[in-house]
Amino acid sequence: MDATMLMLTALGFVCGVTTGLVPGIHVNTAAPLAATLATLIEAPALGAAVFVCALSITHTFIDFLPATLLGVPDAETALAVLPAHRMMREGRGMEAIRLSGIASLFAVVVIVSSVPLVMAALSSLYPFIRYATPLLLVWCSLLTVFVHHTWKTRACAGSVFALSGAYGCIVFGSPWFGSDPLFPIFSGFFGISTLLVSLGTTSRIPEQDRDATMLLPRHAIVSSCARGTIAGSLVATLPGVGASQAAVIAQLFGQRAGSARSFIATCCSINTANALFALLVLFQFDKARNGALVQVQELLGSLTHHDMCILVATMVCAAGAAFATLHALASPLLAYATRIDYAKLSITGIAIQVLAIAALAGYRGLVMCAVAASIGMLPPLMGVHRTTLMAFLLVPVLSFTI
Repeated sequence: MDATMLMLTALGFVCGVTTGLVPGIHVNTAAPLAATLATLIEAPALGAAVFVCALSITHTFIDFLPATLLGVPDAETALAVLPAHRMMREGRGMEAIRLSGIASLFAVVVIVSSVPLVMAALSSLYPFIRYATPLLLVWCSLLTVFVHHTWKTRACAGSVFALSGAYGCIVFGSPWFGSDPLFPIFSGFFGISTLLVSLGTTSRIPEQDRDATMLLPRHAIVSSCARGTIAGSLVATLPGVGASQAAVIAQLFGQRAGSARSFIATCCSINTANALFALLVLFQFDKARNGALVQVQELLGSLTHHDMCILVATMVCAAGAAFATLHALASPLLAYATRIDYAKLSITGIAIQVLAIAALAGYRGLVMCAVAASIGMLPPLMGVHRTTLMAFLLVPVLSFTI
């Protein structure tokens, strides 16, 4: 990589840190702006693609910080918000953030080190994966309900699942809700509803353990990260199926002692693996699976071997810098959070999400969020898992694939 590419990698990294820290800015929203910015500074097409890729991979590391501190979710971190925010309230926020960084870096190392094997296997496995997707989604939907232990909780889970699925079909089936409703919806489902329920439970965030001793055994960390890397890579090959659906499947295998930490590791490795593996899918099949790679495809057309090598190297460099930055930012931000009354922190988190929704989606976004928050409060009140809320995505995707 020459000096221009390194400079654009650094610029994309800085923008990725910014978008990761600002609630409501999704990679799919930031990527077109990044591509436009790169064009304005007269970067070459490959340089603009480098800028976008550096931003996208950095974002997957940094977006865990607002999820942990403020309970602010997006489509990729939605399910991980709950255990991460809970760990912060227990004084283990640094452990959660450190675990997320390790998981994301694990995904990068594993995928990059296995690129030749992956490229050889993709062509033969792709038809089978596409054929199996509807069956996998049906199985996932059933397991989301029947993982509960009594018929009463199964009935409650089924009701929440049906309500969330119906809401998803309404939102995705009507142009009134806009083209990108996920931030308002997931803020309601997992962010605002969680903060509202927990407002009266904790008066102050406890002092955080700065050493961040990992309580999850090393073998459990590796297995959780490996499971997430595989799931994130698989869903990167499929149209209409993303990291959120992979996280639902992972959650169904996490109901055991220590599963909160295991699930954080799995979700974060899914998120990063999905972003990186989608680049390999773009090279192999000329199909863009996320907003960032749509921009890359528009800039470069079909990727050459040289293009792919440069973009993979860019993502590796940005991932290393993002890993270090995540840890550098975590300590002062957590220290500041401990000095604030938890009720004030929760209200701040709610206010930030409401303002971001109003700015990005207007009054329609606020309506979507209010309905989602009402539905999102049902699982804790009914004693069922919040994964039932992911029917919002599962049911529309299932209807599309069938």
